[in-house]
Amino acid sequence: MSKLTAEQRKARDDERFSQRVSERREKGEDVIAYALTTKKAVKFLTKSEKRALNERKAALQEEKKIKEQQELEQIEATFINQDSAE
Repeated sequence: MSKLTAEQRKARDDERFSQRVSERREKGEDVIAYALTTKKAVKFLTKSEKRALNERKAALQEEKKIKEQQELEQIEATFINQDSAE
């Protein structure tokens, strides 16, 4: 079996990801969730799917930010309670 060049590997991988995205789309599965977990699949999304992907990324980032803020507040509350107990 001959070795593939980097360009051939990239073309093969692109074809595979394109096929996987198409299959998921045909089955009615969440293509955007797949693209979130598999970065290479992003370039095979439609424009509307890419917009939805960006919206989800923003929402996930906001959720993460809120969680971090809540954790910080809990830590601060713990320290404040420890100081007032002493």
